[in-house]
Amino acid sequence: MFKLAWRIAVPRYETDAAFDRLLALFHANLPILDEVCFFETVTHQLYVEPAILERRAAILADRITACRELGIPSVGINVLTSIGHIDEAWDTNPPLPFQPMIGHDGGVAKGSGCPNDPALRQYVDWKYRLFAGAKPDFIWVDDDFRIHHHTVPFPCFCDRCLGLLSAETGVRWTREALVNALDQPEAGATRRAWVERNVRSLEDLLTHIGRSVRAVDPGIELGLMTAGPGWTTYSGVQIGRWLRALGATKLRPGGGFYGDAARLGIIDKALDCGRQLEDLPEAVTDTQYEMENFPYQRLAKAGATLAHETLLALANGHTGIAYNALGMSDLGFEDEEHLLAAIHAGRVGWDELANVARGTHAAGLWPAWSRDLAWKRELEPGETWWHPSAWHSSMVPTALAEIGLPLAAQAPGDGTILVGRMVEALDDDELRALLSGGLLCDGVALGALEARGLGHLTGVRTAGSYTNGLAERLTDDTLNGSFAGELRDARIEFWGDSRGQAVALEPLDDGARVLARLEDYFGRPGEACVSAYENEYGGRVAVMGYAPWMFLRSVSKRWQLLSLADWLTRDRLAVRIDEPVSVTPWVRLDAERRRGFVVLLNHGLDVLESVTVRVRLADGETAHRVGPMAAWSTAVVVV
Repeated sequence: MFKLAWRIAVPRYETDAAFDRLLALFHANLPILDEVCFFETVTHQLYVEPAILERRAAILADRITACRELGIPSVGINVLTSIGHIDEAWDTNPPLPFQPMIGHDGGVAKGSGCPNDPALRQYVDWKYRLFAGAKPDFIWVDDDFRIHHHTVPFPCFCDRCLGLLSAETGVRWTREALVNALDQPEAGATRRAWVERNVRSLEDLLTHIGRSVRAVDPGIELGLMTAGPGWTTYSGVQIGRWLRALGATKLRPGGGFYGDAARLGIIDKALDCGRQLEDLPEAVTDTQYEMENFPYQRLAKAGATLAHETLLALANGHTGIAYNALGMSDLGFEDEEHLLAAIHAGRVGWDELANVARGTHAAGLWPAWSRDLAWKRELEPGETWWHPSAWHSSMVPTALAEIGLPLAAQAPGDGTILVGRMVEALDDDELRALLSGGLLCDGVALGALEARGLGHLTGVRTAGSYTNGLAERLTDDTLNGSFAGELRDARIEFWGDSRGQAVALEPLDDGARVLARLEDYFGRPGEACVSAYENEYGGRVAVMGYAPWMFLRSVSKRWQLLSLADWLTRDRLAVRIDEPVSVTPWVRLDAERRRGFVVLLNHGLDVLESVTVRVRLADGETAHRVGPMAAWSTAVVVV
């Protein structure tokens, strides 16, 4: 069964009248209600006066009992704030009675406190003990659990945090000295110590929270909500360590995707939530994708979108989903009716697919990333550590998912995608392993590999880099199929910083195949810009030098990239979709590659009469005709 959990805001249960309406909704929807968790506060500011929380805890004890009597299998409390999220309602909330977070620029948070402050820990200890006394089945530690983005930039530089780092490094730090040191190219060791300090600040507080809850009732399950590496790795992304510190059995990966206005964000979130399932302790068996509909307005997110998110969560390895969708009203549910209808319509199919998913893993190309990126990435002249370049982003490869290449959120995949300067976060042995398999990289990554003495394994070298006036022309290489001679013009100078968008390649030997060449606007040919090479380790490496991650939606470029992916994975890529359509596949297969399923998301706005989905299994390839697919729809192929 795929767990369907509902998160309930304070106004929905605080008064008896509101809770009666909520209970009636629960009763009418029991078939799609496996778990309920109640928020303990309405504000993202950490400090709420104790009298308010004491009254609310007493109310929750009553509400939890009523839900159990109704037959809801699991009922708990979602502690929204343990550090604080953002500055919110500071004119109506009392000020923090403990050390606020301090940004690297000296900014002072109004709503978030330093997790190392004893006064904060005392308050958090009291708060968790209070709500544990309401006898919930579980308590969630919610997604303020990060160091980054608490309104002030890059905290926490308070005296206590600086003192902890000073003790750990043997160097006496002031805020100004540390900020300056972290911004120096040679300060990798200091950056490592600072990121580890962020990790430990969270780890220590989670240890404290776990002890507080277990002191009241050791039978209460604990869960942690996290944020993905696609946002930043400033907090260290040590999810496994944090879960162990808390003693958790539940994980809720989170991220931002709030509505249909930017519908392709669904792909980014699915990938980044899937990544958060790496390095889980054996005790963590309940993993709930966060379906976020904030601020809960009917016209913001369609019921179909909610259904798509649920399928994508399942396809990325989650065992359930937490619907944060019932809004902040204390009256009706008009804004939620369409979402409830979508859940009812999908429930049976999701449960069936969850049974198929047992024992499967993600298949496709793995976009390489490292939780060590924040401290390992290098600083070039003129760069600042506080604002990494776009070439350090782990989310760039979703451009390939949008044209039909399957991505695997967890390693190892069928092959690897290496973006830009992500190379800096990987050690030489890791890079050699990637270069010994199937690897798709861009021209900036080639330069970073060359700096590490590994560029020769790509079969080409960097021959120049341009910022304007160039297109690319496909060659007659067989990997281009019938599209030899096609011109692709991305007008790289139109779209902001074009550095790294036209990297010229020079083959190092006759084994390097050239799939495209640079060409100016007057048809004059230039150097190679796309290559394919089988190296001495038997690895197959493709390098994309021209506009590698934008404007890939032409029929010819899509064909080239799919053919390259097939070639570098030796036709092992889990899925290939023949037609040039806006369909993203998500694939799960068992270890022997004999069974599994594919979820297809038609994120385009055309009706697709028929789509050919070729699935590569251990005993050969099977072709499946799927359709018709409506615009913004999903389909499932079980193999």
